[in-house]
Amino acid sequence: MKRMKQAFFKEWEKVRRLGGRAGAEYIWQYYHLWIIGIGFLLGFAIFLLTRFLTTPSKTAFYLILANTREEAGSGSALWEGYIAYSGYDPKEEQVVFNSDSYFNYARDQGRGNVYYNFFAGLVDAGVLDAVTMETDALTALGTSGRLLDLNREECASIRRKYGDRFLYAIPLNREYSDSPVPVGIDISGSSLAGKYHVYEGGCALGVGAGTGRLEAVELFLDYIFSEEG
Repeated sequence: MKRMKQAFFKEWEKVRRLGGRAGAEYIWQYYHLWIIGIGFLLGFAIFLLTRFLTTPSKTAFYLILANTREEAGSGSALWEGYIAYSGYDPKEEQVVFNSDSYFNYARDQGRGNVYYNFFAGLVDAGVLDAVTMETDALTALGTSGRLLDLNREECASIRRKYGDRFLYAIPLNREYSDSPVPVGIDISGSSLAGKYHVYEGGCALGVGAGTGRLEAVELFLDYIFSEEG
């Protein structure tokens, strides 16, 4: 530490003797990489602090739109439409649409797939509200136990509106059920497949098993089946 202080004061004395423009040029010539690095770190720290202070801590709705190449994430036209339809204020509570996820449970049961592991982590933490993907892929995913059984009492309103669209699967865990249970909703005729072209063929929505925001899921279903959607 003492040697560093001595070196600093030595350099400072050199700059002081040079004075004005010559001193500034000396500093830039020999220390510009340090200056750029420190400036970058300060800028990044300010960015992180700003995000921390301005990003709402509460989440209103978290959706994964898996296996699509369309721009359907947060900030997209689909997201903007849901914000307008639902009345959520993204400045007060987060509405997250994640369209950067690719996995098919039917192919490998998620083994070694980082996207599936991310999905599973969100479900287990109670963060994920819903996931959309191709119909067959969603039905296969329903066997994993990470999609909500839509026969549950809290799904009564969704069941009344969309029960004729339910998709069924037999859980891998036969202790839960050895008969098919409703694990998804066919949304092939919605604006998700039509107006927004997120999926070209059949598609479906499943509800995260740990969600506590079924109202937001129902609002999304109403939105994509509405004329406004």
